[in-house]
Amino acid sequence: MGMIKSSRGFTLLEILIAMAIFAIMSVMAYSGLRVLLDARAATSIRSERLAELQVTLYLLGEDLAQAIARPVRDEYGTPELSVRGGVSGELLSLSRSVPAWSAYQVGSQLQRISYRFEQGSLYRLAWTTLDRTQQTEHRRRKLIALEKIRLRFFDQDWTDNWALGYAPKAVEIVFTINGLGDIKRLFFIHD
Repeated sequence: MGMIKSSRGFTLLEILIAMAIFAIMSVMAYSGLRVLLDARAATSIRSERLAELQVTLYLLGEDLAQAIARPVRDEYGTPELSVRGGVSGELLSLSRSVPAWSAYQVGSQLQRISYRFEQGSLYRLAWTTLDRTQQTEHRRRKLIALEKIRLRFFDQDWTDNWALGYAPKAVEIVFTINGLGDIKRLFFIHD
């Protein structure tokens, strides 16, 4: 008599158990991947906000450090103070010098800068001509999206508006940014 060899394979029960283990591991791996991708997206958004904040703080710092006592005339010939803030919709408006090595220098070494908060965003406007006409063009740049912004000016005491004929000694700015909260910066202005 001949011997019959039996071939050993997987039973249906073993295959079902292996598939169940594979399915559980796949769900765990997908959940982990999803958490990582969500964290990456949130980090990317936060990183963009921080980059915008850094640029904004840098520009404010440079503009305030280069502020000069040079009053100007607006598009309609109305005199404007060299530095003013919290007046008629403008957060901050100032005349500033531009270093000779700067890429922004176009003819004049002086600029007029204005910061405005419009529709939830902070904008910086720059004119390369101080005494403007109605045809004078400016560059407008969106800096950062904000929930709100508050400026205070210091000379002998803190005030929300600045409309004196000289620059304040310091400017405090509080940004309220979605996801980052309140960011407070104090800028000292040289004499």
